[in-house]
Amino acid sequence: MKPVERAHALARAPIDREGASDTTALGPPDERVLGEIAHEMGNHLHKLYYWTDYLRSEVAGRGEPEIAAVDMLSGAVERLETFMRMILEYFAPARLCFTKVKVADLVGGLAAKLPGRRLRCEGIDAFGETTVFADAGLLAHAIRTVFERAASTLVAEDEMVVRVTGANRREYHGVEVEFCGGVSAAGGSLQSGIEMAVAEKFLLMHGGELSERESAPRSLVVFLPLYT
Repeated sequence: MKPVERAHALARAPIDREGASDTTALGPPDERVLGEIAHEMGNHLHKLYYWTDYLRSEVAGRGEPEIAAVDMLSGAVERLETFMRMILEYFAPARLCFTKVKVADLVGGLAAKLPGRRLRCEGIDAFGETTVFADAGLLAHAIRTVFERAASTLVAEDEMVVRVTGANRREYHGVEVEFCGGVSAAGGSLQSGIEMAVAEKFLLMHGGELSERESAPRSLVVFLPLYT
């Protein structure tokens, strides 16, 4: 789907979580307001995409500096759209559908997201068959976001390590899934950014936690209580 088409779709399709009750919704209860925000955001994004395409056609053939400037503008608009979508996702009420999910299934398939590098899973033989009580879609989204942050900011020679261990937090027995790397390629907290805020929200909804270990090698750690 082209950017302009995405903006049209966003404008036409405000957030629709019809059927969620007050007892299952987390976050602001008035979904109508979120729908209005999504609709208005789509209108403005449509205008930005339209004028970006117009500028691109106007500078065609004028040289690299002009084209580079339009490309920068286009990239900024797309990042703005992503940011705004994540903001809406963060504040949107969530309807949960819980089931038992194996720990092995949470980390299975992550290796495919590391092209050119090896993923080594430690502790999966001991804890892979244990289960957490989770909304599979929301929890998978959170795990994938944490994994991608670690993979993109923690530098290792040729592999990344995911370590699964038993742990206790508060009164709960559970597992820690630690995403390990080498030296951080960027300063500041690895938990910063709206994407990580959304991931942490989903983990908290499952009684879990997200933390960062700053001692070398730096890592991101997800704790989840086990289903017994």
